[in-house]
Amino acid sequence: METLRVDREGNGIITGRRPSTHASIVDALEDPQLEVEDELDLHGLTTREASREVLRFIRERHQRGERWLCLIVGKGLHSPGGKATLKEHVVTALSRGAPARFVLAFRTAPRRLGGTGAIVVRLADRA
Repeated sequence: METLRVDREGNGIITGRRPSTHASIVDALEDPQLEVEDELDLHGLTTREASREVLRFIRERHQRGERWLCLIVGKGLHSPGGKATLKEHVVTALSRGAPARFVLAFRTAPRRLGGTGAIVVRLADRA
């Protein structure tokens, strides 16, 4: 399975992409006008529950032929220590876990879609 390379910028922006993913797809994830086809809110879930839900959601949306998704992970404001544990867990799942096989790229969401509290995802086309 191909893993995705993850880059972290100083301003909290996280980007992940397969080496073969064209730069225009990553650029589209940054677009403030990006229209997502569906979203999944993970607030209140444990990391184990979130793992199951992310895999289920991504697999189902991929089977439907959807390509642009938003995962709401929260900013960690209500977590112990104010750390966004769900976000890091989801980034790992998208880049190296079971959902990664369906993902071309992902990025911290544009502000209107949740900013640092959400991740936008571009799924691979169905084969």
